Amino acid sequence: MSWAIHHSQSEEFASQAEIAFKKGDREGARNLYRLAAEAEERAIEALDPSKTRTLGITVVSATSLWFKAEELQQVERVACRWLASGLLPAFATAQLQELLQTI
Repeated sequence: MSWAIHHSQSEEFASQAEIAFKKGDREGARNLYRLAAEAEERAIEALDPSKTRTLGITVVSATSLWFKAEELQQVERVACRWLASGLLPAFATAQLQELLQTI
């Protein structure tokens, strides 16, 4: 599947997670954020790495979704992998470093 399909799935799961969170269903929200993060990681894998801006946005999104799912080891795994890759634009690098400092 394409980046767009995986990214759309991620957005849908994240939207459902926000609704669950607002209803007070914290565990349901965490599970939906987890699904959103997994879909966003599939989007990253489907993306042409030469599209650096889209790559940066998507990596930051996946990492943020893992954070919302309270999966801190996954946050660290994704952030460190992509920081080490040297493929990210400066804005994404800065956001990932800030997120790592937060955790």
